[in-house]
Amino acid sequence: MTKLTRAAILIALFALSAVAQEAAPTAPLSHRGTFLADLTSQPKPLTVTVPAETEVNVEVLSGIHTRINRVNDPIIAKVLAPVSVKGQIALPTGSLLDGRITMIRNSGHMHRPAELGLRFDRITLPDGQEKPIAAVLAALENPGTLDFHLDAEGRLTGNRTLSLKGVFGGVAALGTYGALKMAAVGSSGVSLALPLGGAALIGYEAFWRRGREVNVPPETHCRLRLNYPLTVRVPW
Repeated sequence: MTKLTRAAILIALFALSAVAQEAAPTAPLSHRGTFLADLTSQPKPLTVTVPAETEVNVEVLSGIHTRINRVNDPIIAKVLAPVSVKGQIALPTGSLLDGRITMIRNSGHMHRPAELGLRFDRITLPDGQEKPIAAVLAALENPGTLDFHLDAEGRLTGNRTLSLKGVFGGVAALGTYGALKMAAVGSSGVSLALPLGGAALIGYEAFWRRGREVNVPPETHCRLRLNYPLTVRVPW
């Protein structure tokens, strides 16, 4: 083989080696690969739905009184125990619920008790999520220590100190003469109790006394009931 032939072969081999190097894929930079790996390992957001009729244990932070508050006054409650859906915490402890007073009926004469209606319409989770809700009172933790009761619609009513049956029964016991005497003192406000036929009679002051107000002290514990489903974001 001549020198010229060997030189041509070497040049050809060198050219093939250069082409192969250019065709080889470039390896990714190490920091770029780490960044892509971090992106793929990040937890993806997930949503869960808390069903309607779910009850939530809360603490009412706002004090409420039917003689002081007005309709549309704001109220705040805090979630005391987490609410989970399929093993995933949907409403964490410390979530805040915003609501308002929807109805107030002050107490009246003849021992008519006051009434109070509340509704919660927004919840703020510890991660900053704010969601609209519709929730009402479902139960009181210690109803025996409070001077009111809760009906099926979530309305609070003061306890009566004297039943209407007892009031009118006492008036009936007065008879015609006693009823006329009560009418005679009408607006004077003087207490009246007339013995008649040995029957136990009520006085005018007791007859005209106002019923009990509804007073919800701060830090009252109760349960709220969700009227509609609530969907929130949770980590995977």
